[in-house]
Amino acid sequence: MGWVVLGISYAVGGPLLGIGLYLVVQGSLPGWFRDWMLGPITRVTPGVVRLLGLTAIGLGASIVALGLTTFVSEFVGGALVAVALATYLIGAGLFVYSTWLSRRPGGPLAQ
Repeated sequence: MGWVVLGISYAVGGPLLGIGLYLVVQGSLPGWFRDWMLGPITRVTPGVVRLLGLTAIGLGASIVALGLTTFVSEFVGGALVAVALATYLIGAGLFVYSTWLSRRPGGPLAQ
């Protein structure tokens, strides 16, 4: 059962890591990205896209870390779960902040 969980976590977390890295490096959304995928984001700026990329990196890393918990000791597994939960909270905060930035006129990341 542990290998199945690890495989699922790699299948979900790995692409999120790749997408996040792409967004952070490029600073723009790919051409195939549709408007309906943006949800609450109103203005897409490079700063907002990079924050969304950081959110995807954190979410992907935490999913992979949760998948690894079945193969490590209880102490390390507990630490991985705590770090993953903290990463989820930070990712949610980054998403809310990027949404706020996209709706705010001007600002440090609004160019």
